[in-house]
Amino acid sequence: MARRFDQTVLEQIRQSTDIVTLISQYVALKKRGRNYLGLCPFHNEKTPSFTVSPDKGFYHCFGCKASGDAISFLMKYTNRSFQEAVEMLAESAGIELPEEDKSPELMRREARRKRLYEINELASAFYHSCLLKTKLGQEGLAYLKNRGLSEETIHSFSLGFAPKEWNKLYQAFLGRDIAEGDMLAAGLVRKNQDKAYDYFRNRVMFPIRDGRGHVVGFGGRVMDDSEPKYLNSAESDVFNKGKLLFAFDKAYRSIREKKQVILVEGYMDVLQAHNVGITNVVASLGTAFTVEQSQLLLRQADEIILAYDMDGAGRKAAERAIQITHHQEFKVRVVSMPDGKDPDEYIRTHGKDAFLQLVDEAVSPIEFLLNRAMVKYGAANLDGKL
Repeated sequence: MARRFDQTVLEQIRQSTDIVTLISQYVALKKRGRNYLGLCPFHNEKTPSFTVSPDKGFYHCFGCKASGDAISFLMKYTNRSFQEAVEMLAESAGIELPEEDKSPELMRREARRKRLYEINELASAFYHSCLLKTKLGQEGLAYLKNRGLSEETIHSFSLGFAPKEWNKLYQAFLGRDIAEGDMLAAGLVRKNQDKAYDYFRNRVMFPIRDGRGHVVGFGGRVMDDSEPKYLNSAESDVFNKGKLLFAFDKAYRSIREKKQVILVEGYMDVLQAHNVGITNVVASLGTAFTVEQSQLLLRQADEIILAYDMDGAGRKAAERAIQITHHQEFKVRVVSMPDGKDPDEYIRTHGKDAFLQLVDEAVSPIEFLLNRAMVKYGAANLDGKL
């Protein structure tokens, strides 16, 4: 439940916040008379139309009509909730917020979620260290570099490696006085006949973050022929894969600026795109695109580009995504990936510009579905045409 704030407190925060100083952390502003002017951070423009009024504590864009106060700017630009924005500005201004009346159950739930965020962050650091600082991760690091990922991308996404040993993370966490119950709740450990073991083993690890940057779970790719090839964290109080998008925390600003999102299937597709500077790319987490994920994107983009693998599963996933977005306010187009390649392989083989050309040439959903039907049924006879 969202926290309620008294209007007197909110007005005190607004009055105590220098909106020019706040926005200047994110946007280059130049003084123009009594106001400040800059390029709008919420849409692409070449001529500045974004004004900030220190007297009124207000910003306004004459291009896209975005406007508001310090609280709304922080919410919109950093993807924070109203409560988070208020608490952040209050802390910066040295304003003590009144204590909130919370039920014991709500307090327990918030404490549990906070603990899971902490545990997952520690696990991410553990896997990242294993990848880069130990012999245990050499195979995983070689795999990522062979896939063409730069050191910058590996660090930026905090990629990691889960060692082959059955309980490497478990023992390391016990040594840091982390309770077994917390590891189980986070889905990092499983138990069998009272014997605990690591859930992820011998896998390259992809930390999954929510829109505010909290590590909420992991995806892992196996290094041998074990099944499943990719493994995601189990559902928890902070991890619901149908409501999350991989790399959304890194992509949402670019998505909002371009008003376009490129939706792909896999972790490596996302990483390869970001690796070459295509940063408005996200992926669903091994599941079909969901209504909740589309609603998350609807707040940021006007257009979805579906860049799925063009094998059977990829085509079905594209059809599913088209159905999900059909009655929403999206423009949808579908990329036709040549030679059955996925975005990762296509970018590595042909480069950034060639992939962006495919995006530019993406077709409408009806053209995609019609082309697929013609391939499947043929149009040489009446039955095929029907």
